[in-house]
Amino acid sequence: MPKLVVRRTGNSLGLPIPHEMVRDLKLSPGDELYVSLERLPKFVQMAGRLKGRLTADEFTRLSNEGEDLG
Repeated sequence: MPKLVVRRTGNSLGLPIPHEMVRDLKLSPGDELYVSLERLPKFVQMAGRLKGRLTADEFTRLSNEGEDLG
């Protein structure tokens, strides 16, 4: 599954769908989709904010769940 990057579209946010997915799914304007989303943690930001506050097990659990560590 390709990674999609959220982009600003006017006052909203959108997900551009790669051409390959459009082609494979035979999508057309107006088609409706069911989407399952998973937020991927930004490890560089998380590591910079931890500084010993979490154990390795806690870090792994939270990063796997995509929780905000702030």
